Amino acid sequence: MKPRLSGSHQRAYDAIFRHPAARNLAWKDVRSMLGALAEVVEEPNGSLKITRSGETLVLRPSLDKNVAEIKELMEIRHFLERSGAAESEAVAEGVHLLVVIDHRQARVYKTDLHGSVPQRITPYNPGGFGRHLHYV
Repeated sequence: MKPRLSGSHQRAYDAIFRHPAARNLAWKDVRSMLGALAEVVEEPNGSLKITRSGETLVLRPSLDKNVAEIKELMEIRHFLERSGAAESEAVAEGVHLLVVIDHRQARVYKTDLHGSVPQRITPYNPGGFGRHLHYV
């Protein structure tokens, strides 16, 4: 399952899973993205201990500003794959709506599948300005 991330975190996440592997991925972007996805603790020796869904990864960031080693990138990729698999797949819950639009108005009907009768949905009208609203 692909997590929902902000723009910069999403770019770093996509770069980790890109093929061929990204060579210009900044450590600060990777650390920030991992901080959004998991618990990151900096140990006294400078290494990062990352924990997510019961999985743990220990990284020693290089002195370069970019992730230089493909091995490190692959460790991060495999950690994200392993720890992400433990999360449950989110199921979208919603309502089936039928929207009928013509040149004068739009009508919205709430429907269920297999033999049900559509329900009429009326607009929210807190001010009592019903003359501006059309009901079906």
